[in-house]
This record gives sequence, structure tokens and C-alpha cells, in this order.
Amino acid sequence: MKTLIFSHLYQRPGAPEQAPAALEATLAMWLDHLRGPGHYAGDIILFTNVAGISGGGITLKPYPDVPADARRAHLHRALSYHLVPTADYDVAMQMDLDLLAVGDINPLFPTDTRLWAAPSDATSLDWRHAWTLLPRWRRWSYRYSGWRMKEPGVSACVVASKTAVWEQNFGAWARMIRQHGNRPIPHLSDQSFLNLLYFEQTIAMCRWSPELIRHRDWDTADAACLFHFPCSRREHMARYQRVPRRQVDSPPSETHVRAWQPSLTLAAGKRLSTAAGPTPRDNPGAAQLPHALP
Repeated sequence: MKTLIFSHLYQRPGAPEQAPAALEATLAMWLDHLRGPGHYAGDIILFTNVAGISGGGITLKPYPDVPADARRAHLHRALSYHLVPTADYDVAMQMDLDLLAVGDINPLFPTDTRLWAAPSDATSLDWRHAWTLLPRWRRWSYRYSGWRMKEPGVSACVVASKTAVWEQNFGAWARMIRQHGNRPIPHLSDQSFLNLLYFEQTIAMCRWSPELIRHRDWDTADAACLFHFPCSRREHMARYQRVPRRQVDSPPSETHVRAWQPSLTLAAGKRLSTAAGPTPRDNPGAAQLPHALP
């Protein structure tokens, strides 16, 4: 099975520019963890419109027409699903740059035709998710009855699909956004629409186990293969890195990524373990690392 991981790094028109060196450092940390603890050896593509990014082991592709509005810029990545060279791969995974691989991520790649998404700590009908996208009468009905109010939601920080059903899966996400038209954009942009897709069961969807992708409480995440550091939690990324830092202008070498050892422990002294397979259904400012709240 030929696999692809892709991500986005963009500069919104008119937004303050961020130093390329800082962005390169984040990319290097993200990549080194995928190649090291993540045991990922497949291709990686970064869609970007930021000048001066070298990639350092990542294939760079243009990312045109980024909107100036922050929320519309987040929608743009879901709407740009057609840029992914799916004909060259069997399965593709969108992964945000504010994640660190701390265990084998390969079992996360789908082997069925469903769209897979990261778990969220919030419900599908959280006000930041699908809630405001539903008609008022449906919201009243759910709130009055309590029905489906506690169903778990999904995060757009990691989303994956087999490429044979790419148009069916990622295309459905994009079509739902387009159908919304020019109405106000919900709080979490693309993640809000992903939750609506999940809630309405428009297509077959699954979310990975919350034990595999953790948005908080990283010290007790024994079974996790991915740590997510959304928004203000991004400042904790360096604390949890498992691969020694390298010069950002040099690609990751075999020697470098093997500097990571499986015996490394978490801050609480608990050992990291590799990920289990997918489980059945029970994510503004300068140059941006697109993020999803947990």
C-alpha cells in the first residue's frame, strides 16, 4: 500500500509575515517525529504559499488562492482536496503541523472505504462544531429531547481516506462547504463542516480511538501515537518532543531519526507504546499552521 501524508502552511494576504526560520523549525520537528517514533517511511507533501521554505525532506507544492479572511482560509484546505495527487497513492492522510508522532502511525491508514477522522474532546453538536449549521427547529428538537446531544465529535487535525474513494469522501466535505454559500462561517470553519458530515452520516465515516490521538493530558497517554497541540497548547510541543533537534537546513538522516529510542519515557515516567489499529465509530494570524481545536 503506497501512502501519502500531506499538510498545509500558508500566508494570508495582508497578514503579518512570520520568520521562515521559525516555520522551518516547526516543520523539522513534525517531520523528524514522523520519521522517528512515527515509523513513517512514505511520501510527505506540504502545500504552501510561503516564500523561503526549503522543506528539508518534504515535497513542496504550490498552494494558490488563499483567502485573506482567517476562517475562509481554513475552509480553503478542505476545498483544495483536488490538489492532492491521489492517482499516485493508495491512501492519503491530511495531518496538521501542530501534531507530534510519538508512536507507530502506520496502523492509522484506512483499509476500508470510510472517511476517517481524529476524535474530538467536544461533541458533534458542540456550538463550535455542527450546532450552528443546523436549522433552528432541529436545534430546538435536540435540546428539548436531549437526543444525540452527547454524541462524540471529530477533529480535522487528522483526516484520511483511500484514494479510490477520494471524491466520495473528501469531495463530500468540500461539497458541504460549498452548499453553505455565503452564509456566516461557523466557529471552527472546516472542522465544523466535518462534524456536520459526521453527524448527518452523509457518507460512511469513522473516528479513531481517543486513546490514539490525544489533545491534552499527554503525560498519561500511554497508547497514543499522535499528540495534538492546538492553539494555545502549541507552546507545549517542544516539551514533548522525542527526537533531538537538528539544523533545519539539513534533511533528516537515518542516523538522526534513529537517535529516538522506544525506551524514552513521558514526563510522568510512563513508557510510550505503539498504536493499536483503527477502531469502529463509537478538527488566525501570520503564516499559519492550520489547526483544529480538540
